[in-house]
Amino acid sequence: MKALIQRYERNTIGSRLYAVYQVALGQPSRKLEELYQTSFKPITNWVHRFENEGIDGLRDKRGRGRKSLLSTEQTGQLLHLLLEESPTDQG
Repeated sequence: MKALIQRYERNTIGSRLYAVYQVALGQPSRKLEELYQTSFKPITNWVHRFENEGIDGLRDKRGRGRKSLLSTEQTGQLLHLLLEESPTDQG
């Protein structure tokens, strides 16, 4: 269910905005860790980004995370194999 909720950006932004609101009301970010299933650091980052950038600061930034080891061509080939061919065709 968590993955389904996180798939929709509007839900993610709304959840982060509510966390920022709770911090503004005096709730310590460490007490919000369990509720938001994250450590206190992302929560404090959301607060700072909201203060500096507004709602746009709560959106996920592009280019985050580990870069793919596969080239675009390799990713296309893999996708083709997964969607178009059966496992028995590949041995």
